[in-house]
Amino acid sequence: MEDKIERPAAEKRKIHSKNEFELCYMRHQYLRRVTYNPTEADMAPFMKIVTHQAKNTYYTYHNLFNLVGFDAQDLVNIGRIHLVSFLGLYKMDKTPDKYEEFVAAHMKKYDKLPDDTAVENKDKSSLTMFMKQRMEDVVRVCRQKARNIKGLPVEDYYVFVGPNRPPKDLRLLLENHEKYKFRKLDWGSFKAAKKRSKVKANDKPFKFAGFWHVAVPLEKRNLTLLDFAGAGYDPYDSIHNKTPEELLFHKLNEEEFEEKKAIFEAHTDKRKENIVRQFISKNKGNPMFKEEVALARKFIKDLRA
Repeated sequence: MEDKIERPAAEKRKIHSKNEFELCYMRHQYLRRVTYNPTEADMAPFMKIVTHQAKNTYYTYHNLFNLVGFDAQDLVNIGRIHLVSFLGLYKMDKTPDKYEEFVAAHMKKYDKLPDDTAVENKDKSSLTMFMKQRMEDVVRVCRQKARNIKGLPVEDYYVFVGPNRPPKDLRLLLENHEKYKFRKLDWGSFKAAKKRSKVKANDKPFKFAGFWHVAVPLEKRNLTLLDFAGAGYDPYDSIHNKTPEELLFHKLNEEEFEEKKAIFEAHTDKRKENIVRQFISKNKGNPMFKEEVALARKFIKDLRA
């Protein structure tokens, strides 16, 4: 007999990360609509995507997540929650209209009905986009929570102006804004243009006086998990309250990372470049490693500078 799933309807009032932090990053409205709990077997084909997206998000914004008390495994667990929402609401067998559209497109392209593998690959593709959106939500909610903790914004911006539409990944402007014919702009001029354009959000590109104005958020490194250790915010995060086994594993992980880092740093620049190029060659066609490949290419560029 299956366990009865009871997810009561949400209250009509609007929630805020200040008081309902967990409900916000779980996107509880999605989860409440799911009427079953998938098994580990149901989730297994999709966990590689969930784990990759979660850990990639964690290491991109690790300072922010450390501030609110999250580690990489916390992000994976949050990803599992969103996977439940996806499987219950957006998987092909839950969306007949989308399934019919997919079958029609597949027939038109391949002149045959899609098999189970094709359907699963489509679900994985949809999940990848879904997880990216949900991880962006987690970052946004954690930034709100961080403001409540610190009383100050945890991000700053570089602002640019240029005649062309900005790239979809705004962070590319940080690496080479001249390539896209953008130049740096002072914050005062950006705020004035934003006010006259009646734009409220900083992170939404807008056009004013024939030029695109863009603000690219930057992570500040002010407080880390070590800064909060023993401060009373979460006793389970304090090194003074960890078990000897937990402390040993933490120390071994740090030593293993430092050992691998030292080995890599000891290589000649040519050897380093060959190692990184092997990684790029192996993963450049994999969309799941898009950001890592971009960082690897930037590493080679910096190595040659």
